Amino acid sequence: MRDHLHFASARRDDRLARIRKLTLWVGGVAAAASLGLGTAFAHALPGHAATAAKTTPAKATPGAGSPGGGQSAAPSVSASPQRSSHHRSGLAKPQQQPSPTQAPPVVSSGGS
Repeated sequence: MRDHLHFASARRDDRLARIRKLTLWVGGVAAAASLGLGTAFAHALPGHAATAAKTTPAKATPGAGSPGGGQSAAPSVSASPQRSSHHRSGLAKPQQQPSPTQAPPVVSSGGS
């Protein structure tokens, strides 16, 4: 009876050791895949709209209703690459100001 318990505990210990090795291997592969995907997606994609906007300067188009003698009011985008990994969007001002309305503002009470 003693031999049977010894073999069962030895087999259990072997299985636990195999499971520990497999768990460490799966965790290592997952960490490597995560790191690889993170670095791949951290770089700008060639031809993407965000990278194309940074590399090409903005063209000034004459506007009929814009102040300043027909010059565009949009900020120019610099042609030099930025070293920051954050996206900086150069939002242009609207071509014309919103017209004032006579309607009262919409009020919501949050009920249904």
